[in-house]
Amino acid sequence: MTNPINFHLITTGGTIDSYYDPDQCGPICFNESILPKYLEQHCGVAKDEYLFSQVCMKDSREMTDVDREDMLTAIAKSPVSAIVLTHGSFTLFDLARFLNKSSAMFLDKTVILTGSLRPIDGFTYSDGLFNLGAASLAAQYASAGVYVCIDGKLFRPEDRELWH
Repeated sequence: MTNPINFHLITTGGTIDSYYDPDQCGPICFNESILPKYLEQHCGVAKDEYLFSQVCMKDSREMTDVDREDMLTAIAKSPVSAIVLTHGSFTLFDLARFLNKSSAMFLDKTVILTGSLRPIDGFTYSDGLFNLGAASLAAQYASAGVYVCIDGKLFRPEDRELWH
């Protein structure tokens, strides 16, 4: 017997899906998301319990209108109503407001955006795994709409201007 699909994880890069590069004094996105590995190894979430899509792997400050449209399309076309979208922290609330304006394309879905301030891989302390777990749960139980889930709290797009 297979498990039901609980949520759709859509990754776009950002610090949560990065490694720290000491030569550049900052995080660099992996080419492919490491989040499915972390969900399975550290959270016990089996691959057949969620859908996974990778839209891009970029720092949020490098996102283009095409990238944002690709995210919107991935959400709208998803067969799952609970969506977790990881994104960089610098423009997380900007993306939330963009998606909220286009929410007529996915009225029946709960879209939870999250990320982290420290890479999930290679740090003793990262807020990434906690944020990913909280967002995964929120996507399954919050009312339809667009939210940002950080630091154990759920925000509407208009609640904050920035995370930092």
